[in-house]
Amino acid sequence: MKVLNLMESVVSEVLDVQMNHLQMNCTCEQCKNDVLAIALNALPTRYVSSTRGQTIQRAKLMDEQTLADVLREISKAAAIVSNKPSHT
Repeated sequence: MKVLNLMESVVSEVLDVQMNHLQMNCTCEQCKNDVLAIALNALPTRYVSSTRGQTIQRAKLMDEQTLADVLREISKAAAIVSNKPSHT
């Protein structure tokens, strides 16, 4: 297994679930990726290099506070992207 930022998959999963609730002006792939990038830059990274490490870190990331932090950063990022999308 190569090195993986587990936070990326967690944020991506939460974004997929919450996308319809974010009230974004545009939900194209570019806007979705922009939201993902902005949110990830505001959250701590969680690198893993083994399946065991992935399992342990994923369990730690599923606590209520971490999920609330992820949702908060996704919401902030969605507002930024909605107000100023990177495309026309």
